Amino acid sequence: MELYEATATELQHLLAKGETSSAEVVEALIARRRDVDDRVRAFVVNLDDAARAKARQCDMERKTGTTQGVLHGLPLTIKENIDVLGLDSTMGLSHRQGQPAARDAVTVSILRDHNAIFLGKTNVPQLLLAQESENVLWGITHNPWNLKRSPGGSSGGEAAAIASGQSPFGIGTDIGGSVRIPCHFCGIAGLKPTVDRWSNRGSVTGIAGQELVRAQMGPMARSVSDLALLMRAVDPLVACQRDPAVPPLAFPADLPDVRGLRIGVFADDGFLRPNPAIARAVQLAREALVAAGAVVVDYTPPEPELMYVWLAGISSDGGATLRAAVGRDPVVRQLQNTMKIARLPGLVRKALAKAMLARGDRRTGRLLQALGEKPVATYWQLTDQRTQLRRTEFDAWNAAGLDAVLCPPHALPAMPLGTSGDLTLSLSYAFRYVMLNFPAGVVPVTRVKDDETERPAAADRLEKACAAAEVGSEGLPVGVQVVARPYREDVVLRAMAAIEAGVRGALLYPGTPVEPLG
Repeated sequence: MELYEATATELQHLLAKGETSSAEVVEALIARRRDVDDRVRAFVVNLDDAARAKARQCDMERKTGTTQGVLHGLPLTIKENIDVLGLDSTMGLSHRQGQPAARDAVTVSILRDHNAIFLGKTNVPQLLLAQESENVLWGITHNPWNLKRSPGGSSGGEAAAIASGQSPFGIGTDIGGSVRIPCHFCGIAGLKPTVDRWSNRGSVTGIAGQELVRAQMGPMARSVSDLALLMRAVDPLVACQRDPAVPPLAFPADLPDVRGLRIGVFADDGFLRPNPAIARAVQLAREALVAAGAVVVDYTPPEPELMYVWLAGISSDGGATLRAAVGRDPVVRQLQNTMKIARLPGLVRKALAKAMLARGDRRTGRLLQALGEKPVATYWQLTDQRTQLRRTEFDAWNAAGLDAVLCPPHALPAMPLGTSGDLTLSLSYAFRYVMLNFPAGVVPVTRVKDDETERPAAADRLEKACAAAEVGSEGLPVGVQVVARPYREDVVLRAMAAIEAGVRGALLYPGTPVEPLG
């Protein structure tokens, strides 16, 4: 095994046994980046000199027995919008260049305390609001499984770097699936914790002050054990001393198996049917959980159209905040339609929505109704509606006696580059659990078969876009989503670990790192 192929946990063991050094690991990862990133384009900033110096320091400390921190000498990467001392956090916007962060984000500072080695920063979509990672500064990041496909967004650069072996693990953020979608598209694992389980202080956003749905930092890696390692390292008992929003609830030291957990399962949320490979992945994951001793039951989630509340809320200012954030930069293609719709006069939007509904295109009509400027009173009503939806879901879990839920992370495998602007509503599975503020993770399960690349007869504009995106998707990785009650990230990881163990040896398991193709 090459060093760049090792997971973070494997590297930790090799370092502890003296079978490699941090300097050797860093050099292997730099060499890997030079071999593949001209095709993948995941990195926007490399920190080669600083990483080498830190690696030498860690090796010397290991020799003298003065190591400190559970991440001592382990390299990782960080999403571009997260503050690192001395580096810009641009969100892909040209006018934000030349404004280096005066301090680390709280989460980054804790990683630094644990003597992690920072390899660099990874690419994002403009304003962090697309299922692709493209902007005017850094260009387009490609999915290493198929370079014509998206790695997801907004943590797409991070997922592509990890999946292609340029980084063992890293940190992303998620407001509508921005950790989970890239993990699903790229065949890696990731976790969106409950909001403020990790500090978000120092995480830059394009819609600051919008708190109907908030973004949350989370770990991304090639194995569930690596996610658990990061969750233990970023200790809430430390973070709460630096950020008053973080509750002082320690993450468990050990994760037991899934025996005794009651897990609900659904493969279709009632809004948009998933690709057949994703439905098959849910069934494979279900079988793995049963084999591991979990009690698995069918579950039907309430309110299949709750994502319209999310979309209505974040567009309540008519896109004014986003337009101001973009400045003079051209709006990337993935955001152009949404920005135009948000700016339409209310009467025009309503007329278009009515026309779509009359043609039977209900989902597009509802989207047009949801987007656009609203008075404060309406925004407050949306916030209350969000709260009621959270309580409804929580009550449904109580009625079913659930500890966790297994479901799709998305309706599609990785989509072709340039198509995500027409596929906003394909996010219903990811949107649900960020709006409800339940912790959710994604773990890879299988790959798309040749006979799973065509959708049945399209019913409307969204189905047609999904059908077009599925053509040529054979071989792409697909994952499943695991959700638990608020603050029970440990339950998410327990279930993800059982699924990972149950499917890893299968013929179609999407092992990473992968050689960039296409």
